[in-house]
Amino acid sequence: MKGSSIQIISIFFVFMLGPAVTQAGAAVIIVDDSGGGNCSSIQEAVDNAQDGDTILVSPGVYQENIKVDKELTIISHSTLAEDRTNRILIIGTVPNNDVFYVNSNSVTIDGFYILGYQSGTDGSEAGIHLEGVQDCSLSNNTLVFNGQGILLNDSQGNYLDSNLVNLGDCGIALGDSEDNILSNNIVVTNKQGISLHNSVNNTLVKNIADSNTIGVFLGMSHGNKLAYNHILTNEYGISGQAAGHNTLVDNSLYLNGIGVYLNESSDNTLYRNEFINLLNAVDKGNNFWNSSSEGNFWNDHTGKDTDGNGIADTPYLINRATGSIDYMPEVNETLSSNNSENTTKRMSALIALLNKGYSINPRNPEKGTVVEITRLEQINTSLQEGPVFLRIGAEWCPLCRAMSSTVTELASEYGEKATIMLIDADRNPDFKSYFGVGHIPDFSVIVGIENGEYVYMKSDGNVSKDIDQARLVGIMDKEVLEKVLDLALLHERQEKSR
Repeated sequence: MKGSSIQIISIFFVFMLGPAVTQAGAAVIIVDDSGGGNCSSIQEAVDNAQDGDTILVSPGVYQENIKVDKELTIISHSTLAEDRTNRILIIGTVPNNDVFYVNSNSVTIDGFYILGYQSGTDGSEAGIHLEGVQDCSLSNNTLVFNGQGILLNDSQGNYLDSNLVNLGDCGIALGDSEDNILSNNIVVTNKQGISLHNSVNNTLVKNIADSNTIGVFLGMSHGNKLAYNHILTNEYGISGQAAGHNTLVDNSLYLNGIGVYLNESSDNTLYRNEFINLLNAVDKGNNFWNSSSEGNFWNDHTGKDTDGNGIADTPYLINRATGSIDYMPEVNETLSSNNSENTTKRMSALIALLNKGYSINPRNPEKGTVVEITRLEQINTSLQEGPVFLRIGAEWCPLCRAMSSTVTELASEYGEKATIMLIDADRNPDFKSYFGVGHIPDFSVIVGIENGEYVYMKSDGNVSKDIDQARLVGIMDKEVLEKVLDLALLHERQEKSR
């Protein structure tokens, strides 16, 4: 947002003038846990601040729960410096309490890494909780192991942009809230990605909901607009319960168990969405699946387009009993070009990886160590001796750094039976394209090669050539990774006994 950029530039110049500067009645308060600022804790700074002040937090680890009851800008030094490697960590210290509790209007919280108390995910606390407020801005925050990453209750006109929420009961939850804008957020591996309950007229645009139980939930929520969101590999992509008059347009629903599930929900309008799922749609209400001129793309629709107008000649039936029909299903337009483009990128990446100039080192990697690799040949060679555990990440990624000790422990425990390998996505972008990595850290376990394609172990004990069915993303419990490795070793023994 243009206004936010101007505000950050202004704060930067004020910061350069000294630790605490008053300009036009507003102060900048420096927080430094090592004692180099005006305050050593964020709560101390909040208590000493006045409406309109800015709290600038220096790099460090802050163990506290913070109540914000004034109109403040709380921003990390990492955001100003555009330093992605030196994130500021805030850890809640009181069980069942929110890490940030905000009950004042016009609060900005920007650029923090927020963990709940003892990594709790019982749903009783939030990383950031807005209660009865408006005109707040939450941006560029990473929230992990909170019961609810971001919670808005009875709040209006707030902006949530570019936050990452991982491993919670609910990523972003809105209750009795209206006219909020959620954009460019990533919610991954939660029970519910984004949840709206009894909330109206909110806008969700360009968000990613990946690998949750439910990507987006609309419960008794009305008049909301969902556009250009990517919703993939959830059990339910979008689920509506007693939801009505919502508009879903230009969303991508890929590889979900059920793309859209509407129960007791009516008068919702869906068009120009792309459906590629195990089951694309279930509609137990009375909803509109096309506009006056265009419908959705359905990967399982076999209708032809004899007149070349981009609309299939036959409608797409969702539920005959309720009259749920897309009368104008789109033919393979943008989707086919996207698929073609993605396939071309993947093949180009594969060719680049295979054609890299290198001298093959015939020695096996040392047992019990983590091996950073730069070529596919290393994976292929190691597969001759057992499964390969693969982590794709980057040095700047805080989640990757948080998982590094777990990966090292896995190498120590499984080093005699499996090879633990790392790929740096920044230094080796061809790998990122080849394996289709969307978010990091990205984990998978490869158990073999079949007809030139890798075979992956899924967490349910089955194998698949589709990495999207087997990949694990974000902060993972060690026990989850151990389970997949154990299943891979069991699979190896079974294959050898045949």
